[in-house]
Amino acid sequence: MPTKSPLTPAVDKTVAQHNALINARFSFVPLEMRLFISLLTRIEPGDEQFREHFVPMAEIIHERTGGSAYEEVKQMCNNITSRRLYIEKLVDTQQGARKRSKKPDFEFIPLMAKAAYESDRGGVVASFNPLIMPYLLQLRESGNFTLAQLEQLNKLKSFYSYRIYWLLKEYATFKERTITIAQLRFLLDLQEGEYPRFNNLRTRILDKAQDEMQQTDMPFTYELQKQGKVVSEVKFLLAAPDEATVMPTKSPLSEAPAWTQTLAEIGVGKRSLAVISRQLEAGEYDIDYIAYVVRIIGGQFRKGKIKKPAGAVYKALIEKYLFTDYQQAKATAATKKPTAEEPTATLEVAFRLSEVQAMYDNPGPYAQRHKRADTFEQHLQQVYLQDGFVLEQRDGTQWLVKHGVG
Repeated sequence: MPTKSPLTPAVDKTVAQHNALINARFSFVPLEMRLFISLLTRIEPGDEQFREHFVPMAEIIHERTGGSAYEEVKQMCNNITSRRLYIEKLVDTQQGARKRSKKPDFEFIPLMAKAAYESDRGGVVASFNPLIMPYLLQLRESGNFTLAQLEQLNKLKSFYSYRIYWLLKEYATFKERTITIAQLRFLLDLQEGEYPRFNNLRTRILDKAQDEMQQTDMPFTYELQKQGKVVSEVKFLLAAPDEATVMPTKSPLSEAPAWTQTLAEIGVGKRSLAVISRQLEAGEYDIDYIAYVVRIIGGQFRKGKIKKPAGAVYKALIEKYLFTDYQQAKATAATKKPTAEEPTATLEVAFRLSEVQAMYDNPGPYAQRHKRADTFEQHLQQVYLQDGFVLEQRDGTQWLVKHGVG
């Protein structure tokens, strides 16, 4: 039996795709795109298998009604079941996760297992092909995925705008992405005879996407790179979004200390945060120990030594099993004699920017209950930079550092 779904999913619903899927070759017509998005919104973080879902007509055809719309949906069901992804194969790791390869092989995979219009229920019953589960389910295990808000995706009308949105969302932290014209045609599944002249491609795809995405959290401008007189690359530049349209309302977490924000983003629950707060107030350890634990556990998580960083961080704080190592590291830093070129170290709290990014990209169930900033840059500003943290480059790595913590 198909699982019942609400008529309209929550507008703040977060959806996720593996980055390999974002960079796969495929194409949709608008109705197929809407069904695809509707199925994405019904995936839950804990799902281990695809389920069959019922999607009401209103989610697919929006304001349209009448016999022609229903006939189009029937035809859409027939067409989407023949859609195939040309996608890179993922590599199995010793930890059971599936990772991208530096030199990947590609394969064709059917997208759908089923898509059927049911007139008596007024909607479509559909499910994804199990072969694409690694690209949509259990994504925290791979750590190589991108999140987007349904509210933002619903502002897009064109399939090409939808695809460009995800391609840029993947690179949101870097503020830019350069794609060759050949790559862009590949990713958008443009056939050889489609938009053979660049000016047509620019007008019908790039400019249209720029216009539609202007009201999302991913507005952009672009520059054209040429080889001689021929346009060879498009450099997408991500602009600052209109705060009036995309800034979230304040949540209880927006007023919380930075360490609370950090642990919540990892997935540490509300009750656990309260316990940690009481230990801090009792002087059992200081805020530097929290930063130390996050850094050590983050490194173990990236190496695949642990699968659930939230539980590991909480255990290390509550049981204080890393506290001796922390004290030794702190004592070593304190006894190190400063030279004329090396000023005396001041107490600080520091997080690797890559770890903060991973926390933002992999929100735990507690963090998901709250409205988060729509972009990582807004998250940095609201949670860290406004709290006195600054960005510093250390040995080729970017850190968020707060000096003079007492």
